[in-house]
Amino acid sequence: MPDATPNPSEENPETNESPASETGPEPSSGGAAKPRRFRWKIGLGIFLLGALIYLVLRQSTDGDRTQQIFYAYIVFPSTALLLGVWWVFFSGLLWKTKARCLIALALLPALFRNDGFQGDFVPEIRFRWSGSIEDDSAEFYDANPTGARANDGTLSHLSLAPIVQPGDWPEFRGALRDGILRDVTLRTDWDANPPELLWKHRIGLGWSSFSIVGEFAFTQEQRLDEELVVCYDASSGEQLWAHADEVRLVSSLGGDGPRATPTFYESRLYALGATGILNCLDPVTGSVIWSRNILEDADVGVRQFGMSGSPLVYDDVVVVNAGGAKNIANSQLNRDKGVIAYDRLTGDIVWAHGSRPAGYAAPRLETIGGVRQVLIYGSDAIAGHDAATGEELWWYPWKNHSDNNCAQPILLDDETLFVSSGYGLGSVLLSIEPTGDGRNSKPTGWKTTKRFKLKFNGGVLKDGYIYGLNEGILTCLDVATGKHTWKKGRYKFGQILLVGDVILVLSEDGEVALVETNPKKFREITRIKAIEGKTWNHPVIHNGRLYVRNSEEAACFDLR
Repeated sequence: MPDATPNPSEENPETNESPASETGPEPSSGGAAKPRRFRWKIGLGIFLLGALIYLVLRQSTDGDRTQQIFYAYIVFPSTALLLGVWWVFFSGLLWKTKARCLIALALLPALFRNDGFQGDFVPEIRFRWSGSIEDDSAEFYDANPTGARANDGTLSHLSLAPIVQPGDWPEFRGALRDGILRDVTLRTDWDANPPELLWKHRIGLGWSSFSIVGEFAFTQEQRLDEELVVCYDASSGEQLWAHADEVRLVSSLGGDGPRATPTFYESRLYALGATGILNCLDPVTGSVIWSRNILEDADVGVRQFGMSGSPLVYDDVVVVNAGGAKNIANSQLNRDKGVIAYDRLTGDIVWAHGSRPAGYAAPRLETIGGVRQVLIYGSDAIAGHDAATGEELWWYPWKNHSDNNCAQPILLDDETLFVSSGYGLGSVLLSIEPTGDGRNSKPTGWKTTKRFKLKFNGGVLKDGYIYGLNEGILTCLDVATGKHTWKKGRYKFGQILLVGDVILVLSEDGEVALVETNPKKFREITRIKAIEGKTWNHPVIHNGRLYVRNSEEAACFDLR
């Protein structure tokens, strides 16, 4: 009868290794070798400690998704480092086993790449062999070469400069820069009668929106090494012309390409690129009328995420926020010229004032307390500048931990301003009560750091309530109390419009939804998938058509 007693010298038939090969022998007190133990409890303890620390920090954020991700970037790598030390020096495994795992981990960067970040800074990981966004767009670029060209006359209705008519969308977030369409009603039976797709095609990188006047649709995009101002036929999506500058903003966190939206004003098109190039163009041909670099004029450097404030045009000036001395190390270069007004016809500097660092919000013209002024939302404060001279009238400190103020302020009445920011900050009501020289501001009503954080998503005002994507969740805020009436609808970091009694939401995932403006409860009416890819761009509704785009696609839907 065969001996059934196992022989320690025989190989394990399943692992082809001896029983002690995983941990290796270690000498006993009697001199005989015995298997070393896998010290897994130490590793488990490190993992659980890291998880506990993260949960405690996460709980302290009060639902602030961005802060949660920031804490994850601190805790997770630290925990991984400690686990690595344990694995190499204290796990009790053989070096052969340790090396195998380390080699496998080292191969991960060769298999995957980071293609950017979502609005909450979660990385977008893809296989390295998958095509990039720009690779996928190359065929469209070949069919639509860059460079300004005149309209050849085949599109006769686009041969003359347009004139702004009621219902046109001549600048960022509409004619009043508030994201509201008045006297417009949307049909909401999309399930039975979905919006008709009129056109869709690839588009260059960037977070610019459309400005649309007549049948001219203007935007900005990045194609390889060229930053473009592009004009499309609003009806067909055909490219009419493209003005190119040989520059490219590279941002691993925010994505490459231009951010601002072109502004149309009295037969001129004004476009600010991400690296500070301000172009005044002929809207029909794309030819350059004049060009300036606002950063050179202000003696400052480009901000981390590029110049994002769409040009503000009124009277005979074009106003931009280049930012003040704190944008650069050598602050003595900038002497009170961060906010610049150019002659809209010649490009000459009319006035320059302000030394506060630039934010990412667009300038806005308002009359507050009877004083006509330009609102400048910088990275550490909001300020009002005299519309005629540029002199700073008042300012209020408002700074978050990332120095990123993006969302447009909302004027509630003649003297009350609503200001909101993400990145751990919140919202405040400001009472702008001018003295004899117009210099004063103070918080009023309420101030909170715990609710309603508009990151780079604009809010809209209706009947005493503000609706906005609060850390990616659609929220209704009672202006009188500063409290939520509801917080539902996870659309992530997209953008919204107010259309009559309906909120149109363009989600970060490229879906379009309609939501009731009901302060008592949240109700989504309908939704469709509009475009593919990460979508931070503002949607536009013009003459019953919906225009959406991101860094991959542009599309037009008939909502009539």
